[in-house]
Amino acid sequence: MVQIESGKPLEMRGVTVHQDDFVIADTCGTVFVPADHINEVLELGEKIQYRQARMVQAVRAGQPVSEVMHDTQFEAIRGDRLSQTDVASVKGNPKKASAGDTELVALFTGLDTPGVSDALDKLDIPGQVFNIMPLCNYKKVTVGPAFTVRYVPASDPPGSVGDFIDDVAQGDIVVIDNNGRTDCTVWGDIMTQYAGLRGIAGTVVDGVCRDVSRVIADEYPLFTAGRWMRTGKDRVQVGGINESIGIGKVRVEPRDIVVADANGVVVVPRDRAREVAEVAQKIEKTEASIRDMVARGATIAEAREELGYHTLQRKT
Repeated sequence: MVQIESGKPLEMRGVTVHQDDFVIADTCGTVFVPADHINEVLELGEKIQYRQARMVQAVRAGQPVSEVMHDTQFEAIRGDRLSQTDVASVKGNPKKASAGDTELVALFTGLDTPGVSDALDKLDIPGQVFNIMPLCNYKKVTVGPAFTVRYVPASDPPGSVGDFIDDVAQGDIVVIDNNGRTDCTVWGDIMTQYAGLRGIAGTVVDGVCRDVSRVIADEYPLFTAGRWMRTGKDRVQVGGINESIGIGKVRVEPRDIVVADANGVVVVPRDRAREVAEVAQKIEKTEASIRDMVARGATIAEAREELGYHTLQRKT
């Protein structure tokens, strides 16, 4: 690399950076702060961080997100700590999984997204979600019924951005259609904290998230199109919940079964969940037998031929 010149302003993805400007970077991305505004930005940032920490504390203590987001005590940034008497004690999630949801989720025990994807192919069902990947390489498979959320550009005045989470049942997977936007986030640390406390199984976002350190530390299953630090407040708002949405080129209906792991995300239409699970189990059993034959000395060609590997995903 050869340095041609230094000390002059430059453009980086639409942002002008001057000599001596400050660069702040973390797991959510990079921001540039003009040198003549650094003290002002840092002071305001510390106040916002403190306020958000108090909001997270309130959520941890059991206060609903809808109340926290609209509680005026958090609008004034003060130096006092939030006492446990300020909020309710932890109550868990009063919305429990239905018997029907529990039954369908159990059908996918022992399966992963590759196996379910193969079953979808065999049955000619589109369900592989494009370009939405796990935030980190989760070791477990997350399965649950979809609680769908659709975001739209913010109105004036802007509407709600996260109140819906109070209505999500234990074991649900929140599936958010933010139209693939990567310029603002719709999921952060408060939502992660609350979802974990409420027993929500995971979140899938056709868009970006932030506060990823909290997500990783909590091992909360989050699947997104990326990460970026800019808030969605005043930029987007909830346009609807529990309605038909589209994510990653796949249509998702409320209560469809979502399967997500380190390989990505697949969506199984609820009315075909039993059929898909049955085919996926057969495929997994055959592939396990192939692995066993190979371990005992057979060639891959021999094992595949004997067990009909090449027809496993062929459409019926």
